[in-house]
Amino acid sequence: MKIYIAKDNETLDQICFKIYGSLKTEIYSEFLRHNETLLNKHTLSGGDEVKCPEIRLKSQLEVKYLWD
Repeated sequence: MKIYIAKDNETLDQICFKIYGSLKTEIYSEFLRHNETLLNKHTLSGGDEVKCPEIRLKSQLEVKYLWD
């Protein structure tokens, strides 16, 4: 798991989008589960540690072909 060091006034959704490139429900909810201690902050302080877990989507695991 990677640790991201927040900058002043960043938000969790900004960081999630920066790291994963998406705010899809399955990504964002998993990201928030790992950062429960930061949920009470509207904006983060510089130096806050944000956990960035490796998130694998179910759709990434399944291979679909056009002819299926």
